[in-house]
Amino acid sequence: MPLPTPCRVLVVDDHPDSAESLARLIQTFGHDARFLTNAALVEDVVAAFEPHVLLLDIAMPRIDGWTLARTLRQSYTSDALKIVAITAFDAADAHISSRKSGFDAHVAKPIDDRLLEKILEQCFSGA
Repeated sequence: MPLPTPCRVLVVDDHPDSAESLARLIQTFGHDARFLTNAALVEDVVAAFEPHVLLLDIAMPRIDGWTLARTLRQSYTSDALKIVAITAFDAADAHISSRKSGFDAHVAKPIDDRLLEKILEQCFSGA
């Protein structure tokens, strides 16, 4: 399935500058991107916004990305919502934890704009 245009992307990162700048970059690709800095709001925003892709930080206060991904996978399959870890954790065990938690991909920060475009495209290449 080709990438929906515009694709709806939700960026979640507890660092406001990181979340906003990533959402703005995605908007320059022609997609509808929104951002959150409070992980506690993710489930409600996902239900209302219905993103195709969720770019989710791992290390956040109160609710970490792995816990949030496991929770979301109870309601959303990979066909309904692609979840991509965008994180500073790049060790092999972090990648394994992401897969076990229901992430579709795991990418280390900082992410370059061409890689981000490829990730968005690959989220739909086998769907």
